Amino acid sequence: MRKILIILMFLVLAKFSFGAETFFHLSDNLTVISALSNAISDSADLLDRTKAGYPLIFFLEVNKKIKNGFKVSVIKTNSYWKIKISGSTQQNIVYGVYSFLQDAAGFRFVHPEQTVIPRRILLENISYNKYPNFKNRGFHLHTLHPTELTEYLHAPWRAGAMEKIDNYLKWLVRNGQNVFQFYLLRTVNLEKWSDYAPELVERAHNYGVKAGIMTSFSMIQQNAFQFVTLFKNNYKRQIDEKLSMLFKSDWDFVSIDTTMGEFLPDLRVTHSDEIQYLIRKIERDYSSKVFLATHVIKDEKRILHDGNCNIMSDNTGILIHTVMCYALKDNYAPAYENKNFRFMYSKLLHYNRERDVWYWPESSYWVTFDNSIPNLFLPYLTSRWNDIMLLKGKDIAGHLTFSSGWEWGYWLIDWAVAKWSWTGNTENPGSEKINIFEFLFGKNLLSRLFGKSLDLQMEFLIDEKLLEYLPAAAPFSELPPPFNRGFQPRPVFTMKEILSMNTKNAANIAENKNIMMLKEFYKQAITLSSLIDREIDDIENKVLSDLADELNNALTVTALRAKFKYLLLTASAYKSLGNIKGYNAKMTEMSFVYQSALKLVKEQKRYYRFDGYISERFDSFTSYGFGYLYPVSNLFFWKREMEQLRREQFNAFFMNIWDFENILGLSSLF
Repeated sequence: MRKILIILMFLVLAKFSFGAETFFHLSDNLTVISALSNAISDSADLLDRTKAGYPLIFFLEVNKKIKNGFKVSVIKTNSYWKIKISGSTQQNIVYGVYSFLQDAAGFRFVHPEQTVIPRRILLENISYNKYPNFKNRGFHLHTLHPTELTEYLHAPWRAGAMEKIDNYLKWLVRNGQNVFQFYLLRTVNLEKWSDYAPELVERAHNYGVKAGIMTSFSMIQQNAFQFVTLFKNNYKRQIDEKLSMLFKSDWDFVSIDTTMGEFLPDLRVTHSDEIQYLIRKIERDYSSKVFLATHVIKDEKRILHDGNCNIMSDNTGILIHTVMCYALKDNYAPAYENKNFRFMYSKLLHYNRERDVWYWPESSYWVTFDNSIPNLFLPYLTSRWNDIMLLKGKDIAGHLTFSSGWEWGYWLIDWAVAKWSWTGNTENPGSEKINIFEFLFGKNLLSRLFGKSLDLQMEFLIDEKLLEYLPAAAPFSELPPPFNRGFQPRPVFTMKEILSMNTKNAANIAENKNIMMLKEFYKQAITLSSLIDREIDDIENKVLSDLADELNNALTVTALRAKFKYLLLTASAYKSLGNIKGYNAKMTEMSFVYQSALKLVKEQKRYYRFDGYISERFDSFTSYGFGYLYPVSNLFFWKREMEQLRREQFNAFFMNIWDFENILGLSSLF
């Protein structure tokens, strides 16, 4: 890692403008690593964009007495603020500097493209320690999906690409993270890309961030990168050629999926020798760490499986996955044909006794579940908090959050997870999952109302299981058996099922408890959104006002989605009964709800932080011909559901936006 020798007693980075006057004092003749040098420069630039009543003088030192983490103390003297930051390592000093900015000085590093900067720094005497809950903590950008950085990561030579990537790496370290991974796609021009990837990895290392890539042995789905094309000869030569290009970069770790895809065969059964060869080559020849990925699919549900076939070396790690807004020990998590994810928790504990385990939960899912509808599911906050508290202290080597898009409020989930990856003596365990709103907006009625919105969603969506109604049909769920495997939670009632009911059962739908509770959730959620709206009007800081409005728009659309589904299912019942008047009335009301939600979508676009491609059609590296918010742009799934009911068309190819052939990826076998 590049090192810079600082031999001056004071490194003056203040710009003597209208910003805060800032000085950094380093330990005697400290040889500063690039990560700390970058943090000092970045902090000085940030502080230059605000004001302080007195100069800020930072004293930075490595203190080996601190076991792990850092200590921050802020003391007012007669003429300046003394800010002493001690870390067990220089990298921990970096985290301490950014912690001061965020926990004491009022900055909020909420998004890679947006930082809340206080108009004036108001400090008080304070001292606190913080230590990481996990040695390795960071994010997996699920670039199998067409999210914000997918195109930039696969074409880093494009104008502005490295800047966007750098902003994300900076966001990671500002929030105390030290790991970055993304899913490499086989559509990339590997020869060209491998010449640019070293700069990406070097930038990560200059921030003190480990860089990794997700790959597969030969997964066919969603354009995943493959080391081996199964129906081509000489697997080992294929592996050697691809590794030689990938490791033009100094990757810290490589994650490998050994399956052909979700619910598809595990190739450890048929190709164990070749997979072992791949793992050994990476670990021995390239001195890089290997992790094997897991899916939330029980072995018996695969076409081909062999349980715990051990093709790993002693050094190989495991990524233990969970999906959606469910926690490891929830009693009810009906995704991927499971009752819950407790079997994944058992796997985690089992493997943790013998090798490195990183927990790999989600902060968003995409497809037809959350931000593609769009639904803002605040229970992600609760599940991620509960899992961190469950695993904290169990010597779990890492926490790698699976992120699939930041807009429609999902930046809040990633930011909260990053914040919760550290513990300190200023924390307030037990209520912090709600206090992420307090941390952003302050201790006020607005934060309490957002907290009540979380409580309301937990009550209705999780405890009463209404969450199953708010997504749209998953891409494969409307195909005939055996292709209609269960990915998402499935509701008790669907339009198709209601239309086929006898008169008695159809007549009971309108009074069904679940259906009525959708309506009740809407009423209570929309009331909270109206109250939040009033509070937003009183926020003086425009950035905070916009963030609150963005979150509230997302919650309002989620409430409207509940009303829409209530109307959709009751309209289905009226149609089943032959009550055309009742059916038409519900369809008219449904159309009005759709238009109300669409208006909010148009308003929300002004908050999108990336180029228009995230909400448009384009030629993507992914197996999708559009950005991840394209279905949101015209509320496609809402419109499709109305047309499905009108025309009674419930097959997967009706008003279809999915390229099933490309998503499944059969051509990649050859």
